[in-house]
Amino acid sequence: MFNNLFSTFSNAFKNKPYRKAAIVSAIFIILNAFKTSLFNYLLLPKTGVHLFTYKFWISLLVCIIVFSFVLSLKSRYVFLIVYIIQGIYCFTNISYFLYYHSYLHFLQWISLFKEAMISASHFANPISVQLLVVFIDVPVALFIFFKCFKREVKSTRLPLLRNVLIALSVAILIIIEIFNFSNRQSVVQFMNDRYSGETRIVERYGTVANGIVSIVQNNTEEKLIKQINYGKNISSPSNVTASKSTVEQPNYVVIQVESMDSNIVKQKYKGSYIMPYMSSLMNNSVYYPYTLSYHKGGGTSDAEFSVINSAETLDSFPAIKLSSYNYPNSVVSKLAKASYNTMAFHGNVGTFYNRNIAFSKMGFKKFYDINSMNFDDEGWGAPDDKVFSFAFGKIDKSTRPFYAHIITMTSHGPFESARNYYNNKAYDDIENEIVKNFYNSFSYVDESIKDFVEKIQTKYSNTYIIIYGDHTPNISSKDFAQASFIDDGKYFEFVPMFVITPDHKKYVEDSVVASFLDVSPTIMATSKLAYNIKTDGRSLLDTQTTPADIPFKGGSFDRIQLYNKISTHKYVQEEPLWRKYLPSFISSSLIERHK
Repeated sequence: MFNNLFSTFSNAFKNKPYRKAAIVSAIFIILNAFKTSLFNYLLLPKTGVHLFTYKFWISLLVCIIVFSFVLSLKSRYVFLIVYIIQGIYCFTNISYFLYYHSYLHFLQWISLFKEAMISASHFANPISVQLLVVFIDVPVALFIFFKCFKREVKSTRLPLLRNVLIALSVAILIIIEIFNFSNRQSVVQFMNDRYSGETRIVERYGTVANGIVSIVQNNTEEKLIKQINYGKNISSPSNVTASKSTVEQPNYVVIQVESMDSNIVKQKYKGSYIMPYMSSLMNNSVYYPYTLSYHKGGGTSDAEFSVINSAETLDSFPAIKLSSYNYPNSVVSKLAKASYNTMAFHGNVGTFYNRNIAFSKMGFKKFYDINSMNFDDEGWGAPDDKVFSFAFGKIDKSTRPFYAHIITMTSHGPFESARNYYNNKAYDDIENEIVKNFYNSFSYVDESIKDFVEKIQTKYSNTYIIIYGDHTPNISSKDFAQASFIDDGKYFEFVPMFVITPDHKKYVEDSVVASFLDVSPTIMATSKLAYNIKTDGRSLLDTQTTPADIPFKGGSFDRIQLYNKISTHKYVQEEPLWRKYLPSFISSSLIERHK
C-alpha cells in the first residue's frame, strides 16, 4: 500500500500546479495550526513553552484532519466559508476574553449575537494587538483561494493520501486522549468542575471543546435556572403598626451608571475631580468605595439582574434572556404587590438584552426605552440628561410610593457619545483619546446625575436614592487604571455604591466590600413592609453586622480580604504585548533582537 501511495504521490508531484498547491496547502495547515494554538494560548491565565508546544501539536493534528477534508472537496468557496467562520470565531472569542476575562460559549454567542453586532457597529468591542493573531495565515489562505483550485489541481485526486493523513491524525489524538484519561487529565474528568475545570479544558483541548462541554451541561433552560443560587432565607414582619398605618411608605430611585468603576469617582485631573458631584457624595451619603460587580455571561444586563433579584448571574448564558424564568426573588415584584408604582428607564432600545420582556416579568409596571420616550439616537442611545428629565416627569405624575430604576447609557464605551452634545475643554490636552473621551463622558454624567438627584431630593424628601456603577470600563493605562484584578483565573471588578437616605445618613466603609446582592435587602429592610427574600447580601445601612461572604464563580470570598486586595491594588505598567502573550521561546528571541 505504501509503495502504491508513494508512487501515486510522486506522479502527482510531477504536475507543477499540483506540486505548488500541495506545498502551499502544507504551509497553510502549519500556519493555521500555529494561529489556532496561539489563539487558545492567549486565553490562558498560566502559560509556558511546554504548554504552547503541546497546544501546537494538538492543533496541527486537528488542522490536518479538517483541512485535508476541506481541500479535498475541490471547492474554493467551501474552503473560504470554513476559513471565514474560523476567523470570526477566533476574533469574537479573543475580543470577548479581553473584555470579560472569561470564555465565550456557543449558546451564549448565539443568544448575544444581536447585542454583539450592535456593539460592534458602535466600535464598543475591545481593540487590541492580540486580535492580529486572526490574520497570521491570511496571505496564504488568499493564495490558496485564487491559485490552488485550478483545473490542473482539481484533476489530481489522492484520496488514499488524504485518508491516511486523517486516519493517522485521529489515531494519534485517540492515543493522547487515552494517556490523558489514565492520568486523570481528560475532558471527562475536567467537565465535572464548572469553573476551574473550564480553564483546564481550554488548556488541553481548546475553546471549541469547552464550548461543546458547555452545550452538554447547559442544553436546557431548566439546567441553567438550577444554577441560580438565591442564598439564605430572610424575613421580617411589617414595622408599621395599626396606630401608625398612615405613615408614608418611602420612595426608591435606583440609578445604574454605565461603566462607572470605583476609581473614576475618586479620579482627579489637574487637581480637580472628574466627577465633583459624585465625589462629594463620598462624605455625604452611605458610601461603599468597592462593590463587587457581577459582569459575566449577560454583560451589562447582569448588573440589574443581580441587583433586582439578589442572585449571582450565570457564566455561560445571559440570565436576563431565560425565557422560562419568572424572577421569583425580584424585589421589584415585591414592591409592586405592595402597591408601589414601579417603572424603569433606559436610553437604549428595549429589545437590547430583551429588557422589554424581562422587566415586565421582574415586576415593572412600565418600562420606557428610547423609542417609548420618543428620543433620537445621539451617538449610541439617548443622552442621559434627557432620560433623567423624562424619568422625573413620569415620577412627578405617578402615584406614590414609587420605585424608579434608571439605567444610563451615555458613558458606554468607546465613550464618544457625549461628544455629540457635551465637551469639557479641561481634558482636551489628554493624548490618550479613550481616556480623554472617558473623562469627558463622566464629567457630563456627573452633571446629569446631580441635576436629577437634587430635583428628587427637593420634591420627594422621603426617598432612598441608590447609585452604583454596572462594571469597569476596560481601561488600564498610565492615565487611568480601573478597579479590577485577576486572582486564580477569576476576574474581579469593583464599582462604587452610594445610598442617599431621607435622614441624610453619612458613612464611609473602610474595611469590607459591598455586593450587588446587598441592594435588595437594603430596599426591603427600609420599606416598612413585611417581606421574605432569599439572599447572601445584607442591608447596606446595617454597618454593624458582619456581612456574609460573597458567592462568585464557584467560590465564596471574604469581604474584608477583597477590600484589602482591591484597596491596595496598584496599577503596574504592562509589559509589551509581544513579551506578555507570545510563548517564552519566541519572546526570548525577540528580546535578544532588541538588545
